[in-house]
Amino acid sequence: PYNAIAELIRPCRRACPVDAIQMDPETGICTIDEKKCIQCGACVRSCPFGAISSKVFVVPVIKEILRGKKVIAMVAPAAEGAFGPDITMESWRTALKKVGFADMVEVGVGADMTTAAEAEEWLEAYKEGKKMTTSCCPAYVRAVRRHVPELESCISETHTPMHYTAELARKEDPDAVTVFIGPCLAKRREGMDDEFVDYVLSVEEIGAFLIAKD
Repeated sequence: PYNAIAELIRPCRRACPVDAIQMDPETGICTIDEKKCIQCGACVRSCPFGAISSKVFVVPVIKEILRGKKVIAMVAPAAEGAFGPDITMESWRTALKKVGFADMVEVGVGADMTTAAEAEEWLEAYKEGKKMTTSCCPAYVRAVRRHVPELESCISETHTPMHYTAELARKEDPDAVTVFIGPCLAKRREGMDDEFVDYVLSVEEIGAFLIAKD
């Protein structure tokens, strides 16, 4: 009755949607089961100690800019307003060019392509009497493949907005360096596996760029 016995669950374990984090009761050390992990980044954001981190590409991006490469920033729609209600895509474009990026492309363009492709794909499946999901989120796709493999045939094969945007940027300039900027850490793994995406930065990381350049 006095709440003397409490089950304390670490924030990272509580945040994990697939129970991929386990704690050794004897040592208290937590480990991540890579076979269960879907690379969603929930544990990274939830850990109050900074003990879990994802691969960071800040330095490589800076080096590309200093080399004089044409570095294209691809900004996700969710980033608009990330630093306040008055921040627009044009604000982003101006700021990123001042930081050193050659140009900025809105990932909303790629989102339109994803929407059109998914709609066509779903309609074709519907006509054939098949069921199909309409999410291209890399964490979702990985979750289905690892935890509900019997539904893998229902996964959409449409690429993400990030992929299509990077592909467009590369078609315009094959030598361009593409950098995706957005709030979702699940894009890290996707970016590392995508031939058209060179680097992925979080909104917080690009915020460090802006602070450094005042």
